[in-house]
Amino acid sequence: MGTGTGQIAIPISKYVKEVTAIDPEKEMLKEAAKQAKKEEIVNIKWILSKAEDITEKLGNFNLTTMGASFHWMEQDKVLERILKITQKNGGVVIVANQLSIFTEKKTEAYKKIVQEVIKNYLGEKRRAGNSFFQSPKDKFENIIKRSKFRKFQKFKYKYKQNWTIDEIIGFLYSTSFASRRLFGDKINEFEKELRKKLFELNPDGKFTETVICEAYLAWK
Repeated sequence: MGTGTGQIAIPISKYVKEVTAIDPEKEMLKEAAKQAKKEEIVNIKWILSKAEDITEKLGNFNLTTMGASFHWMEQDKVLERILKITQKNGGVVIVANQLSIFTEKKTEAYKKIVQEVIKNYLGEKRRAGNSFFQSPKDKFENIIKRSKFRKFQKFKYKYKQNWTIDEIIGFLYSTSFASRRLFGDKINEFEKELRKKLFELNPDGKFTETVICEAYLAWK
C-alpha cells in the first residue's frame, strides 16, 4: 500500500510468488515499473488506487506492507480493509525509519543543505503532495494495537546508509515533499543548485548516515 517508487515492492518481489503494488499517484507507479523493468522483475502488478478504496475483489494476501505512506492514510480504516483481504495467519508490516530530510533531531550537514534548497523552491512549510505535512496524531504502534490484528511485535535495526548525490536526488523525487511535479518548470534549476551545494560540501559526492529502521508487525 502506498508503494511509491517501489522501495519495498521491488526488493520483496524476489522472495514471494507475486506482489500487488498500490499507489494513488500515476507518476510514482510509472517510475516504480521503470525500476522493476531495469531489474528484470516481472512478478509485480501495479495498481492505481488509494489504500482506503481497496476491496476484497483485490484478492487474498499473506502479507501487506507499508512504509512512510501509512502516515498519510485514514489509518484505522485502511487496517480494517487490509484485515479483510488477509489470509488466516497472514499479517501486516509497517516500516518506518529516520531517513526523512525534515527530521527535527540533530541531523547531518548534507540534510540541512537539502532542506534549505527545497525550501527555496517550495516554501518554508513542508509539502505533502498537494497539501502540507501534519504531525501524526497517534503512534503507529497504538494504531495497530487497537485494530483487530493480533500478536503485535516491534523490530528495530540500525545500519549505515551510503548515498551518492544521484541517489539523494532520486530519493527526494520518491517522496511526497519533493516529488518532481512540485517543482514544475524549475526542476532543472533546483537539481543544478542542489548538486552544486552538495559537491561544495563534499567534493567526492558521497555521504553517509546512521539510520534506525523500525518495523511494526501484527498477524490475523
